[in-house]
Amino acid sequence: MPSQNEYNVAKQNGRIIHTKIFLLNYKLQKVDELSGVVLDGATFNIDATSDIRRTCSISLIPKDSSFDIKFGGKIWLDKYVQIYIGIEDIKNNNEVVYTNMGIYLINNPSHVYDATNNTITINGIDMMAKLTGLRNGYLEGMEYQVKANENIKNVMQSTIELGGFTKYRIDSPQPTPTVPNDISISIGGTIYDLLYQLGDINANYQMYFDVDGVFHYNLIPSGENEQIMVDDDIWKKTLISYDTSISFENVKNYIEVYGKTLDNGEVPYGVAYDANPDSPFYIYGNLGEIRTVLLGGEYDNIYSTDLAMQRAEYELYLRCRLQDQINITCVPIYWLDVNWLIEITLPNKQGEEETNKYIIKSINTTLGVNGTQTINIMKYYPFYPTNT
Repeated sequence: MPSQNEYNVAKQNGRIIHTKIFLLNYKLQKVDELSGVVLDGATFNIDATSDIRRTCSISLIPKDSSFDIKFGGKIWLDKYVQIYIGIEDIKNNNEVVYTNMGIYLINNPSHVYDATNNTITINGIDMMAKLTGLRNGYLEGMEYQVKANENIKNVMQSTIELGGFTKYRIDSPQPTPTVPNDISISIGGTIYDLLYQLGDINANYQMYFDVDGVFHYNLIPSGENEQIMVDDDIWKKTLISYDTSISFENVKNYIEVYGKTLDNGEVPYGVAYDANPDSPFYIYGNLGEIRTVLLGGEYDNIYSTDLAMQRAEYELYLRCRLQDQINITCVPIYWLDVNWLIEITLPNKQGEEETNKYIIKSINTTLGVNGTQTINIMKYYPFYPTNT
């Protein structure tokens, strides 16, 4: 949630922007600050569909040789950067109101120096990279096993601690709180490989690191009974343009899911279809049945009928409910996050304007005098079993 001051400055007609970049050690303790002129064109990306949820690229003019990319310097493998973007509050003596843009591992830094240029560029990736093998994360040289019926929350907790993290919020997943079948991670696997298999048991759960470096495993917000985080009070001040699209090729209103063939020869099976007469994708309406069959690959992690049914309902939500997409371009609202429920009235020169609810799926922000923000949103439809 943004502070009231963050909310207020987002609506200002004019902006003077500031930046702060803190250096953190691997215990997330502040050890230094990068003081330099940050150049226009820095980017920040948030993607709800990616486990490495946050990435960034930021360039600055260094002040001295401490910025050299070398062992013992400010910019090295043993550091994180935490980036803040601030806006001067013109109604409060131009006090700078800062927003935390996230904690990142420094990835592929570069230093360009010539007669006209002296620039450090930092590419940042969030802390999930410490678990994927991109920067640490490989398990010791042995096979790791999780036995059936172990508690998923407990195993996740011990796994994330194995990666050196002590800050986490792990929910007990439903309807399947225990591991349905043995899981094996072969030699050369990563902590992320194990977390992914545990997380994939309940398809409608997500794992990610937040802007404070806290690991989360929780239910993906569907918008149902969720608080509206942003409404027209903000959009009327910030909206620049929008374009709409519905990806017809991705629309499927009848979903069949087949799991892994069990030792007894049975195959877990689940089906879900859009039986809501108010939906534009109603299976008994003019549209008719658009079927897809899902099996193999990640669906081989499904070991029961309950899991197959849960996955079918979630796939229907993705392939049917969330295909109404809109891309909003606006003045940057730095404190926005993905999977938030918003409400917006989109201008319409040809017809009647409607106020609708949407869920944010991705955010791409460019910093600078002419910086903008592109937000991909999907129209909200209630998430509920649709084949009853």
